[in-house]
Amino acid sequence: MTARGQQITSRGVAQESGLETFSSIINYTGEYVNWGNAFSYGVKLTTDTDYATETATPHIGALVGSPPSLINTWYRYHSSGVLYTSVAAPSSNSGWFIFPSIKTGGLPSYSGIYQKLSLTVGKEYKASIQTGYITDIGTLYFNTYTPDGDSYILTSTSSTVFPSSTVGYLGILTANFTAESPNDIILIYGTTEESSDAQSFLIQNISIKEKQEYLTPIYGNDMFDIAHKVLRVSVNQTINPDIDEV
Repeated sequence: MTARGQQITSRGVAQESGLETFSSIINYTGEYVNWGNAFSYGVKLTTDTDYATETATPHIGALVGSPPSLINTWYRYHSSGVLYTSVAAPSSNSGWFIFPSIKTGGLPSYSGIYQKLSLTVGKEYKASIQTGYITDIGTLYFNTYTPDGDSYILTSTSSTVFPSSTVGYLGILTANFTAESPNDIILIYGTTEESSDAQSFLIQNISIKEKQEYLTPIYGNDMFDIAHKVLRVSVNQTINPDIDEV
Protein backbone atom coordinates (compact mmCIF):
# COMPACT_ATOMS: atom_id res chain seq x y z
CA MET A 1 0.00 0.00 0.00
CA THR A 2 0.98 3.66 -0.30
CA ALA A 3 1.21 6.50 2.15
CA ARG A 4 -1.91 8.65 2.14
CA GLY A 5 -1.14 12.13 0.79
CA GLN A 6 2.26 11.05 -0.49
CA GLN A 7 2.94 12.43 -3.98
CA ILE A 8 5.53 9.87 -5.14
CA THR A 9 6.13 6.35 -3.87
CA SER A 10 9.59 5.04 -3.00
CA ARG A 11 9.58 3.30 -6.37
CA GLY A 12 9.14 6.60 -8.19
CA VAL A 13 5.49 6.21 -9.11
CA ALA A 14 3.49 9.44 -9.22
CA GLN A 15 0.27 9.27 -7.20
CA GLU A 16 -1.23 12.48 -8.52
CA SER A 17 -1.20 14.40 -11.77
CA GLY A 18 1.02 17.37 -12.52
CA LEU A 19 4.28 15.95 -11.19
CA GLU A 20 5.95 15.39 -14.56
CA THR A 21 8.77 17.69 -15.63
CA PHE A 22 9.10 18.84 -19.21
CA SER A 23 11.69 20.30 -21.53
CA SER A 24 10.75 22.86 -24.17
CA ILE A 25 11.81 22.09 -27.75
CA ILE A 26 11.57 24.93 -30.27
CA ASN A 27 11.44 24.34 -33.99
CA TYR A 28 10.72 26.61 -36.96
CA THR A 29 8.63 25.09 -39.72
CA GLY A 30 6.78 25.94 -42.92
CA GLU A 31 7.56 28.70 -45.41
CA TYR A 32 5.55 31.91 -45.39
CA VAL A 33 7.27 34.07 -47.97
CA ASN A 34 6.83 33.43 -51.68
CA TRP A 35 9.67 33.59 -54.20
CA GLY A 36 12.28 34.16 -51.53
CA ASN A 37 15.01 32.42 -53.51
CA ALA A 38 16.62 34.86 -55.94
CA PHE A 39 17.94 32.13 -58.22
CA SER A 40 14.48 30.64 -58.67
CA TYR A 41 12.98 34.08 -59.26
CA GLY A 42 15.37 34.79 -62.12
CA VAL A 43 14.96 38.35 -63.46
CA LYS A 44 11.25 38.59 -62.54
CA LEU A 45 11.75 41.14 -59.75
CA THR A 46 12.97 43.62 -62.36
CA THR A 47 9.45 43.81 -63.84
CA ASP A 48 7.43 43.66 -60.60
CA THR A 49 5.29 46.65 -59.58
CA ASP A 50 7.45 49.65 -58.67
CA TYR A 51 6.56 52.86 -56.83
CA ALA A 52 8.50 56.13 -56.57
CA THR A 53 8.19 57.34 -52.98
CA GLU A 54 8.55 61.05 -52.22
CA THR A 55 6.93 61.38 -48.78
CA ALA A 56 8.67 62.18 -45.48
CA THR A 57 8.04 58.56 -44.39
CA PRO A 58 9.25 56.75 -47.52
CA HIS A 59 8.47 53.16 -46.53
CA ILE A 60 4.93 53.82 -45.32
CA GLY A 61 4.54 56.15 -48.29
CA ALA A 62 5.25 53.22 -50.60
CA LEU A 63 2.84 50.93 -48.75
CA VAL A 64 0.07 53.52 -48.92
CA GLY A 65 0.82 54.70 -52.46
CA SER A 66 1.21 51.19 -53.87
CA PRO A 67 -0.52 48.84 -51.40
CA PRO A 68 0.25 45.13 -51.73
CA SER A 69 -3.20 43.96 -52.79
CA LEU A 70 -2.01 40.45 -53.66
CA ILE A 71 -0.76 38.06 -50.98
CA ASN A 72 2.71 36.53 -51.46
CA THR A 73 3.64 38.87 -54.31
CA TRP A 74 6.70 41.11 -54.40
CA TYR A 75 6.27 44.86 -54.77
CA ARG A 76 9.13 47.34 -55.22
CA TYR A 77 9.76 50.96 -54.37
CA HIS A 78 12.52 53.51 -54.70
CA SER A 79 13.14 57.04 -53.44
CA SER A 80 12.59 60.08 -55.65
CA GLY A 81 11.72 63.76 -55.34
CA VAL A 82 13.34 66.64 -53.43
CA LEU A 83 13.67 64.90 -50.05
CA TYR A 84 15.86 62.05 -51.27
CA THR A 85 18.43 61.03 -53.79
CA SER A 86 16.72 59.29 -56.69
CA VAL A 87 17.80 55.68 -57.03
CA ALA A 88 16.73 52.68 -59.08
CA ALA A 89 14.33 50.09 -57.68
CA PRO A 90 15.65 46.66 -56.64
CA SER A 91 16.16 44.09 -59.39
CA SER A 92 17.06 40.41 -59.65
CA ASN A 93 19.69 38.70 -61.75
CA SER A 94 22.22 35.84 -61.59
CA GLY A 95 20.79 34.47 -58.34
CA TRP A 96 20.70 37.78 -56.44
CA PHE A 97 18.18 40.36 -55.33
CA ILE A 98 20.06 43.64 -55.91
CA PHE A 99 19.40 46.78 -53.85
CA PRO A 100 21.14 49.89 -55.23
CA SER A 101 21.87 52.86 -52.97
CA ILE A 102 23.60 56.24 -53.14
CA LYS A 103 23.70 59.46 -51.16
CA THR A 104 24.23 62.81 -52.88
CA GLY A 105 23.99 66.33 -51.53
CA GLY A 106 23.37 64.98 -48.04
CA LEU A 107 20.15 63.30 -49.18
CA PRO A 108 19.68 59.55 -48.51
CA SER A 109 18.18 57.06 -50.92
CA TYR A 110 15.93 54.07 -50.29
CA SER A 111 15.43 51.01 -52.46
CA GLY A 112 13.26 48.17 -51.21
CA ILE A 113 10.80 45.34 -51.71
CA TYR A 114 7.77 44.26 -49.72
CA GLN A 115 5.30 41.39 -49.58
CA LYS A 116 1.97 40.81 -47.84
CA LEU A 117 1.95 37.49 -45.98
CA SER A 118 -0.69 35.04 -44.79
CA LEU A 119 -0.02 34.49 -41.08
CA THR A 120 -1.70 33.43 -37.83
CA VAL A 121 -2.29 36.29 -35.42
CA GLY A 122 -0.26 35.95 -32.23
CA LYS A 123 2.15 33.40 -33.69
CA GLU A 124 5.89 34.11 -33.67
CA TYR A 125 7.87 33.93 -36.91
CA LYS A 126 11.56 33.94 -37.75
CA ALA A 127 12.96 35.64 -40.82
CA SER A 128 16.33 34.56 -42.22
CA ILE A 129 17.92 36.67 -44.95
CA GLN A 130 21.00 35.25 -46.67
CA THR A 131 23.20 38.04 -48.00
CA GLY A 132 26.28 37.97 -50.18
CA TYR A 133 29.78 38.91 -49.06
CA ILE A 134 29.40 42.65 -49.51
CA THR A 135 32.23 45.16 -49.63
CA ASP A 136 30.00 48.17 -50.32
CA ILE A 137 29.03 50.50 -47.48
CA GLY A 138 25.53 50.77 -46.05
CA THR A 139 22.75 49.15 -44.05
CA LEU A 140 20.15 46.54 -44.98
CA TYR A 141 16.89 46.67 -43.01
CA PHE A 142 14.13 44.14 -42.39
CA ASN A 143 10.86 45.70 -41.19
CA THR A 144 7.39 44.35 -40.47
CA TYR A 145 4.19 46.37 -40.70
CA THR A 146 0.57 45.77 -39.78
CA PRO A 147 -2.41 47.50 -41.45
CA ASP A 148 -3.97 50.41 -39.54
CA GLY A 149 -6.95 51.81 -41.42
CA ASP A 150 -5.60 53.59 -44.47
CA SER A 151 -2.01 53.42 -43.20
CA TYR A 152 0.44 50.99 -41.62
CA ILE A 153 2.23 50.66 -38.27
CA LEU A 154 5.84 49.54 -37.94
CA THR A 155 5.85 46.51 -35.60
CA SER A 156 9.50 45.38 -35.73
CA THR A 157 12.81 46.26 -37.33
CA SER A 158 16.21 44.59 -37.66
CA SER A 159 19.31 45.51 -39.65
CA THR A 160 22.81 44.49 -40.67
CA VAL A 161 25.68 46.81 -41.56
CA PHE A 162 28.08 46.46 -44.49
CA PRO A 163 30.86 46.03 -45.54
CA SER A 164 30.95 42.40 -44.44
CA SER A 165 33.53 41.52 -41.81
CA THR A 166 35.99 38.71 -42.46
CA VAL A 167 35.76 37.74 -38.77
CA GLY A 168 32.65 35.94 -37.57
CA TYR A 169 30.55 36.94 -40.58
CA LEU A 170 27.73 34.49 -41.20
CA GLY A 171 25.99 36.37 -43.99
CA ILE A 172 22.56 35.85 -42.42
CA LEU A 173 20.28 38.54 -41.00
CA THR A 174 17.76 36.95 -38.63
CA ALA A 175 14.73 38.61 -37.08
CA ASN A 176 11.85 37.37 -34.95
CA PHE A 177 8.43 38.98 -35.03
CA THR A 178 4.89 38.27 -33.86
CA ALA A 179 2.02 38.52 -36.33
CA GLU A 180 -0.26 41.42 -35.41
CA SER A 181 -2.71 40.69 -38.22
CA PRO A 182 -3.39 37.85 -40.67
CA ASN A 183 -1.75 39.91 -43.42
CA ASP A 184 1.28 41.60 -41.91
CA ILE A 185 3.81 42.92 -44.41
CA ILE A 186 7.55 42.39 -44.58
CA LEU A 187 9.66 45.15 -46.10
CA ILE A 188 13.37 44.96 -46.92
CA TYR A 189 15.39 47.97 -48.01
CA GLY A 190 18.92 49.26 -48.33
CA THR A 191 20.40 52.69 -47.67
CA THR A 192 23.86 54.20 -47.35
CA GLU A 193 25.73 57.08 -45.73
CA GLU A 194 28.46 56.79 -48.37
CA SER A 195 28.22 59.83 -50.63
CA SER A 196 31.03 59.23 -53.09
CA ASP A 197 29.94 56.18 -55.11
CA ALA A 198 26.88 54.08 -55.80
CA GLN A 199 26.53 51.05 -53.52
CA SER A 200 24.77 47.72 -53.99
CA PHE A 201 23.55 45.16 -51.46
CA LEU A 202 22.92 41.55 -52.46
CA ILE A 203 20.42 39.04 -51.07
CA GLN A 204 20.43 35.41 -52.12
CA ASN A 205 17.49 34.03 -50.15
CA ILE A 206 14.65 35.21 -47.90
CA SER A 207 12.85 32.73 -45.65
CA ILE A 208 10.14 33.08 -43.00
CA LYS A 209 9.17 30.16 -40.77
CA GLU A 210 6.66 29.77 -37.96
CA LYS A 211 7.83 29.03 -34.42
CA GLN A 212 6.57 25.74 -32.98
CA GLU A 213 7.17 24.84 -29.33
CA TYR A 214 6.78 21.34 -27.97
CA LEU A 215 6.99 19.99 -24.41
CA THR A 216 8.62 16.59 -23.92
CA PRO A 217 8.97 14.66 -20.63
CA ILE A 218 12.41 14.72 -19.02
CA TYR A 219 14.09 11.37 -18.34
CA GLY A 220 17.18 10.54 -16.32
CA ASN A 221 19.25 7.36 -15.91
CA ASP A 222 19.76 5.66 -12.55
CA MET A 223 22.92 3.93 -11.35
CA PHE A 224 22.07 0.92 -13.51
CA ASP A 225 21.69 3.15 -16.59
CA ILE A 226 17.93 2.58 -16.69
CA ALA A 227 15.89 5.56 -17.86
CA HIS A 228 13.18 6.93 -15.59
CA LYS A 229 10.82 9.84 -15.91
CA VAL A 230 11.92 12.77 -13.75
CA LEU A 231 9.18 13.87 -11.34
CA ARG A 232 8.90 16.83 -9.01
CA VAL A 233 7.69 16.95 -5.44
CA SER A 234 6.64 19.82 -3.17
CA VAL A 235 9.10 20.83 -0.45
CA ASN A 236 6.65 19.78 2.28
CA GLN A 237 6.37 16.26 0.93
CA THR A 238 8.81 13.40 1.54
CA ILE A 239 9.22 9.96 0.06
CA ASN A 240 8.76 7.45 2.87
CA PRO A 241 11.08 4.49 2.23
CA ASP A 242 9.16 2.32 4.74
CA ILE A 243 5.82 2.50 3.01
CA ASP A 244 5.65 1.08 -0.45
CA GLU A 245 3.36 -0.42 -3.00
CA VAL A 246 2.39 -4.06 -2.63
